[in-house]
Amino acid sequence: MIRKANINDLTVVADFAFLLWPNNIYENLKNEMKEILLNKNATIFLYLIDGCPIGFIQCQLRFDYVEGTHSSPV
Repeated sequence: MIRKANINDLTVVADFAFLLWPNNIYENLKNEMKEILLNKNATIFLYLIDGCPIGFIQCQLRFDYVEGTHSSPV
């Protein structure tokens, strides 16, 4: 099952982010994930098996320069 994450999933999302980027400071990643969860131009989806989250994906519209693009937003 896939569902949209919400602010109540912050710790789960931060834990997954830390697994991907272990050289970062956990609290910094947690703050970044919180900003994404609260951003109207972004979302995070959780993938669950038997109700247990096993992965996530983050999607976001970007209005800054993105290498290789010629339009905005991306």
